[in-house]
This record gives sequence, C-alpha cells and structure tokens, in this order.
Amino acid sequence: MGAITIKRSFRRKAFDVALPVLLTIVDCIIGVMASVAVLGRSGLPVNMISHEILVALAFLGIVACDLNLVEAGIISRNFRYSLYWGLYLSASVCVPALTFIGILHVLEIVSLEVNGLSTYGLTVNLATSLMLGGFCEELFYRGFVQGSLNRAVGQRLSPIASGIIFGVAHISNYVNPFTGTYSLSVGAVIWVLLSCFAGVFFGFLRRKCGGIYCSTLFHGSQDFTTYIMSVLKCPSSISTVALGVGWIIFLTITYRQFTKSKPRH
Repeated sequence: MGAITIKRSFRRKAFDVALPVLLTIVDCIIGVMASVAVLGRSGLPVNMISHEILVALAFLGIVACDLNLVEAGIISRNFRYSLYWGLYLSASVCVPALTFIGILHVLEIVSLEVNGLSTYGLTVNLATSLMLGGFCEELFYRGFVQGSLNRAVGQRLSPIASGIIFGVAHISNYVNPFTGTYSLSVGAVIWVLLSCFAGVFFGFLRRKCGGIYCSTLFHGSQDFTTYIMSVLKCPSSISTVALGVGWIIFLTITYRQFTKSKPRH
C-alpha cells in the first residue's frame, strides 16, 4: 500500500507540473496563430483575444487540477492588505521611473512629446493594463500555474518556477513560425530574462498576500508605465533605465518594508 500511495503521489505531482507547462505552450501557440489569422485578416484586437483565451485556459487548468478558489488565489483572505501593498509597491516603481524621464526632459537630455497624452487615452489604457496584462496574466501564471506548483514543489519554490515559466513564455513575442519571424536577438534574450526576474517577484507577492490581487496591480502598473513612456516617445533604452531606477527603489526600500509587514487574517 505504501508503494502504491507513493506512486500515486508522484503521478499527482508530475501532473501538477506538466499541465501548467502544457497549457502555457498551448497559449503561446494560439497567440502566434491569432496574430496571423485574427489580426492579419480582420483587424481585431489580437491582444484582447489572446488574453481571453488565457483566462479560459486558466479556468480549464484550475478545474483539471481540482484547485479551489483560495488555492488559485481568486479568493484572498487578505484582500485589503493586497490592495494597499499593490498600490504602494506600484507607486514605488512607476513614480520614480516617470520622474526620472521627466527630469531628463527638463534637462533637455531627452526630448519627450508631452502633448501626446490625453485623459481618455490614459483612462482606457490604465483599465486595459490592469485587466489584460494585470488580471488575465496573473490569473493564469500566479493563480493557476503557481497554485498548481504549490502542490508539486512547495510554496518556497513555486514563485521561482512559475516566474521562469512566465518569462520563457515571452519568447513567443519574438518567434512566430507562421510569419517566419525568428528575432531572438541579444535584446530579446535580455527581455526574456528580465521577464523571468519580474515573474519571480510577482510570485513572491502572490505568496505573501495569499491571492493574485497585489501582483495584478503591480504587474498592470508596469504595463501602464511602459505605455506612458511609449506615448511620450521616450527611447526604449531610456525607458528601460527609468524602470530600472524604479525597480532599484522597489528592491532596496519598499520590498523590504513589504516583507516585514504582516497580513491580518
């Protein structure tokens, strides 16, 4: 009986690892196919469609792995705690990053097109960033993937494992066999590694808060800040440095404050 129990436990853990990897691959394949079949033919927003598919795959994985809503991070016992730290940590990265490029503009080191911003555009993209890059991706990677890996490798290693899966999935942004695109340049590799790095921290936020809402705000705010910089026509190299400044502040000050805080159960 002991050997049978161990064998079943091994199979269960193998399934909890294999399914997140498999569904991540499926999402990447669907994403690159959609960029041709959907965007190329009808002009529909492929980003929105691919994220809707990501949500469907997340719930499919949650059901297949028999995760409850708490294990998937959808229900959080520390919701107010998550919102507070999600907003605070987001501000600790985004405000310094935008301030940095603003100072460069004032010093005439970088020329920004400040007239390109509009209240409507900012509002719409903020909602889009929080919903698509934020909630949809966090539901899949920190909800389903990390929730499943919690069972297989434990809560200490699951943020690292889910973060690596999250980062490697970004290779699909540079490789598309349907269009013959294979642009794995040094810059692309660096971006994938940075995505892994960020994904690991998203996973730590999810583990500490017990839900996906802190990481959703933090993730979505990064996408929103990147959008603002692109609208301002900030050079990509400067944008990367600016976000790096924000992350240095996050890692040296606010993240330490976060790790010392205690959720109220």
